[in-house]
Amino acid sequence: MLGILLVGTLIPALTVLRLRGEGWEGLGFTRRFLVTSLIIAAVLGAGSAYQLIVTASELQVQLLPHLLANFLVFWEPLFVFGWLYLRWERAFGWLPAIFLTSVGFALQHVGSVPLPVALSFGMFALVFSIVFAFVRNLAILWPLFYPVASGIGTLQSGLAMGWDDVLSGALIFVVQLCILFFVARGIVKRTA
Repeated sequence: MLGILLVGTLIPALTVLRLRGEGWEGLGFTRRFLVTSLIIAAVLGAGSAYQLIVTASELQVQLLPHLLANFLVFWEPLFVFGWLYLRWERAFGWLPAIFLTSVGFALQHVGSVPLPVALSFGMFALVFSIVFAFVRNLAILWPLFYPVASGIGTLQSGLAMGWDDVLSGALIFVVQLCILFFVARGIVKRTA
């Protein structure tokens, strides 16, 4: 949990909001293409929902807590797309950023899931990166599409999430929002 909050939230927020002064856009929070992003995310989420429902039913997993737990994994799209993708795009361009994000996402999961599953996650990240590259707005992924796709991925890797996961996810989510709020307000400042 500490790594998620430190590496997945605090370091990106401090770097983008305080050190570089880029504002929320530097983390993928922007009004630009917001409506378009939400419409596309709703279509992608709705289109993927059937597979989530069928997979959860086949595995006899309660759908609601599983979906909620995946909804609360906000740190992952923030870190992977709002942080890594946007940094890599600035450094190398949009095409290398798409592939680096895909590889990074796969590597992030090595050790926590079997290698073939981690590689399939990398392929999902490739699709997510392409979608994200068009708008550079996290709303195209979260909250309408990413939880459904993540729910499918976690089920396919054998990770069924229950109410305990919702509770721990909610705690991480709230702390993450507090970190973002305090960094944005300048209460947490970068220490040299």
